[in-house]
Amino acid sequence: MPIEIYPSFYLPIERIDGIGPVAAKKLQALGYSSVGSLLFHLPKSWVDDRHIKPISELIPKQETRIAGTITSRRSHGFGRKATVHITLSDDTGASIQLSFFHAKYMMSDARLAEGQKITVRGTPDKWGSAWQITHPEWQPIDRFEPCWKAKYASVAGYNGSKISGWIKKGLMLIAKEAESPLDNHLPDYPSLFQALYLLHNNAQHDPESPIIQQALQRLQVEELLVYLQLMQQQRKLAEISTTPLPATEKEQTFIQSLPFALTDAQQHVWQDIGDDLVAEKRMHRLLQGDVGAGKTWVAALAMVRLAVHGRQSAMMAPTEVLAQQHAQTLRELLEPHHISVALLTGSTKKRERNTMLKALAAGDIDVLVGTHALLTHDVKFADLGLALVDEQHRFGVQQRWGLTTKNEEHAVHLLAMTATPIPRSLALALYGDMDLSIMQGLPKGRKPIETRVISESKLPALADAVERMLNQDGRIYWIVPRIDEDEDMISVDKRLDTLKQRFPNENILGLHGKMKPKDKQAALCSFADGSCRILVSTTVVEVGVNVPEARVMVIEHADMYGLAQLHQLRGRVGRSDLQSYCMLIPSKQAGATATERLSLMTSCHDGLMLAESDLKHRGAGDAIGTRQSGEAGFRLIDPALDTDLIRRWGNSPVIEEVSISENMRQFWRPLADEVD
Repeated sequence: MPIEIYPSFYLPIERIDGIGPVAAKKLQALGYSSVGSLLFHLPKSWVDDRHIKPISELIPKQETRIAGTITSRRSHGFGRKATVHITLSDDTGASIQLSFFHAKYMMSDARLAEGQKITVRGTPDKWGSAWQITHPEWQPIDRFEPCWKAKYASVAGYNGSKISGWIKKGLMLIAKEAESPLDNHLPDYPSLFQALYLLHNNAQHDPESPIIQQALQRLQVEELLVYLQLMQQQRKLAEISTTPLPATEKEQTFIQSLPFALTDAQQHVWQDIGDDLVAEKRMHRLLQGDVGAGKTWVAALAMVRLAVHGRQSAMMAPTEVLAQQHAQTLRELLEPHHISVALLTGSTKKRERNTMLKALAAGDIDVLVGTHALLTHDVKFADLGLALVDEQHRFGVQQRWGLTTKNEEHAVHLLAMTATPIPRSLALALYGDMDLSIMQGLPKGRKPIETRVISESKLPALADAVERMLNQDGRIYWIVPRIDEDEDMISVDKRLDTLKQRFPNENILGLHGKMKPKDKQAALCSFADGSCRILVSTTVVEVGVNVPEARVMVIEHADMYGLAQLHQLRGRVGRSDLQSYCMLIPSKQAGATATERLSLMTSCHDGLMLAESDLKHRGAGDAIGTRQSGEAGFRLIDPALDTDLIRRWGNSPVIEEVSISENMRQFWRPLADEVD
């Protein structure tokens, strides 16, 4: 009887040797609650540690490995905090000083006595004419094994080396013969366990070699097939007949009341939706449009038609702040036409909630806006006819369809909306359970956002520009890639500290997806009301709030992100008639190709065009651990990089053949409230 691998993935994180209660709590706070969640924390890169370089050929600030004989060892200072200095010389006659702080114990280590041969890996620098390395990794020369070494991003304050050790111990908790239900259906790939083991223990293979790329693909195919089978199930469930809802005069009255005429794109999309509503089967459509393209007006038009026919509408957003904003906008649009709008979130007081639910069940509320709180069993409609899901990629597949189960008598139309620009062919593969409408262009009165690519050395000048913007009552988003500290990337907390030093009188707040919902809401509300004017955040602000005063978007390590994602972040500013700016700061390691790719942002403001360009410019050579997951709720799939993989498996017969267990579905498609 084969052993299934998934139960092992659900073992609590504390089962890994070395992870105690304190470490477990820190890891759990960032979503690493089980052995499996840590095992899929893949290397962000590999270091080529196969060669020893002569000291005479060192290059400043370029990490490398050297070897030699210890010619002197001395300490400076007193007690355990003493600094130990070791001089190492090699066969070329060149020497280098190795410095170790708080390392008095090294003075009594026989392996570091004069005359001993060691090898060292670190980043050399010059002090005058002398070479030195601070806190290098070291080992006796006879212990060195040339290899590729996996490099991991730090998590919860634990460095990559510590994470690597825990992952290797986590792999030991899984039986080598454990199988995924998909292993037998994928004979050209290693088993799921073999793929995981190889990626975490690779020593001999170039990261770009077919064997490593195939191991990565094996993990991705596992996730993709689970997703695609869920989509296929939803597609079958979606085929339900319903009563047509023809156009009404009230829609024209509503259109004439809008402050601006509908754009050509809005009219085209409304035609698609209108055709769906008069058809005799339920609508299941995805509306894709840039941030600020006017999707809400079109959604409101659909709500008008439903209300005239005596049917209710519900709109679900991934955050409370966004739900509040939608409710306010829809009230302004619909209530003058005697269409009532209510807001239900997790923060709604019990008495108000009970009153609201009674009115909803009686049919006295036409439109209900809320978060995933709308999915709870006690939310009952008199006759729900239309379910709208905003930023739909932030919800699981089943959550996205959850509202459509709220009417046992009649089919509920589904309109999902997203500001994420995805090329049509890719969108059809990812969201094959829905028809697709694309809304391009921006409403009248909006200026293109001036976008610049600047180097890290220009940060002081940028800070001066930020100060000038603050003096004009503008607000600033400052995007960083990490929640916690990493040796290669800036974190929310570190950037918060430096900005608070530069702007001591400003209330600068941080925001990331692992914060408690109420804390996230508080930060966004403070930014929206102006009590905070600089918000330091991860990309969670992709789904943010409409803040017309926000006029500067700063994105550090911008080369890490796809152009489509950068475009979506940029769309958080430029929401008034004043000029807004987006500053893209590549990382120090960014090459010429990455910088060239970013330069396209300075001249192109079309999300779909940028997404198509991304598919051409980004390749599988990007480091595994820096790929942009999170889109459509994926762990390992990056739609901008993995287009070919998605298209190849989109219609595979394997989708019909495999049996996806509940363990698999829960692991890959957890019903999270939202995704960072």
